[in-house]
Amino acid sequence: MDIEARVDKVLTRYRESPKLLHVVRTYLRQVAEIGQALEALPTAFDIDSATGDQLTLLGKRLGFPRLHCVCEIQPIFGFDCGPDARNLTFLGFCTDANWQGCVDIGVTDISIDDDEVYRKFLKVRRYQMLALFDLATLNDSVKTFWGDQAKVIDHGRGRVVIAPGRPLTTDEEFLIQVYPRVLPVGLGIQIRFHFGALRAFGFGEGWGGFCDGEAVDGLPLLTESDEEILTDGDEPILTDNLGIGSDWMCEIDVRPYDC
Repeated sequence: MDIEARVDKVLTRYRESPKLLHVVRTYLRQVAEIGQALEALPTAFDIDSATGDQLTLLGKRLGFPRLHCVCEIQPIFGFDCGPDARNLTFLGFCTDANWQGCVDIGVTDISIDDDEVYRKFLKVRRYQMLALFDLATLNDSVKTFWGDQAKVIDHGRGRVVIAPGRPLTTDEEFLIQVYPRVLPVGLGIQIRFHFGALRAFGFGEGWGGFCDGEAVDGLPLLTESDEEILTDGDEPILTDNLGIGSDWMCEIDVRPYDC
């Protein structure tokens, strides 16, 4: 708003009153500020640029708040005994722990405070609200969450199998029960996850074969007495890299609504 252009419309007989002109300018500035705020409102609530409280309000309008209830494995009394004990939290004598098998799983609240993570959920939630339950939209959704390598690797028989295509971060693992709650999948269709290699074993385009898995180091060459043959630098001499078969597709139900 051009304030002075509007002040110039004051009748000539009143222009010699500085107090009147001051009042006119004061109220025009307030109207101009309101106009600027209204013009900026769509940008502040744009899903691509909104942050903080604005993004929180968008989430409420989309029916997907920041706070969600998820399952939580309860700590147990004992000692960490290696990889077989992963996903378990062990505590000692003076801490609040249960005997294993008494209380396995509880519930906890998780808040999606990171705006960029929350923005991904809201973008996918739009597809769900519009009932866009086609395969192309679902593939776009999983790429939004986990990157271009993610995709739906199998579907049919009342379920879809989603592969992130890479190891999940710790934060993503915490949210694993929340992802299916917004994915655009029709009512009655089960959502399963495959967390192994993207090329799962199978036949046809996109499936992996017997030797399509990641290569591993070869075996060391041995003498007749089963001693390793070493190079001048005391490094073992290995055979060529060995090809391994593709992972079997393992359909995991993350149980998004219950424990």
